[in-house]
Amino acid sequence: MLVAILGAGLVATAIGGMVPWAQNLLSRPSLRRLFAFRSGILVAVTFLDLLPEAWKYHPTMAGTGAMGAFFLLYVIQNFTMVDSCTEYLEDCQTHVLGWAALAGLFTHAFMDGFNLSVAFAANGAAGMAVGGAMVLHKIMDGFTLTSIFGQAGYSHGRSLLLLAIMAAATPLGCGISRLGLTELSPGWSAVLLGISGGSFLYLSAAEFAPRLHRRADFSAFAAFGVGVLSMWALHGLSH
Repeated sequence: MLVAILGAGLVATAIGGMVPWAQNLLSRPSLRRLFAFRSGILVAVTFLDLLPEAWKYHPTMAGTGAMGAFFLLYVIQNFTMVDSCTEYLEDCQTHVLGWAALAGLFTHAFMDGFNLSVAFAANGAAGMAVGGAMVLHKIMDGFTLTSIFGQAGYSHGRSLLLLAIMAAATPLGCGISRLGLTELSPGWSAVLLGISGGSFLYLSAAEFAPRLHRRADFSAFAAFGVGVLSMWALHGLSH
């Protein structure tokens, strides 16, 4: 199942990335609502699956991992680009060409694979929840990545090459984490699950909360709620 989800993630990235002209089919408000829906899913996966599972192993270590991941991504975001969705919707082009930006996006994709592996190591239900969230936001990431590179003057060919490099980071992160997940102590399990939850929570908060305060977009708020309720319903069915 893990391999199937990784394959679906690669396909989702390709689908999103190979149709940069789709930006003409959706308005910016519509895209904001899609990203709000994604944020709702990430929040629900964090609080319903990742953090409760981490707390079972060691509450303090789980909180430490989540706090550390949140803080680290906040620091990285101030120097580079961690989530391309935010950059695309705000028309940010100041650092899209830098190697630091590409390294940040590669790290984000690597963490997706890492989080997926950690979740499956905990239990199948958590792995499926994280996998579903990952596949959904891979479509949006692929779309926004090639779009923002296009805005910066990159050709479609070069944009897709960079997209392929970053897409490969996800199975790489999964593979590397699997090498060390054969027999983990409860403390390490709690830390790793906490890191996964903290990174998902940061991506959701950084994407949704600031924009909600800038615009009274009640449709985006509703989309966020639908995302949360959808994962809550799936969580209930799987337990």
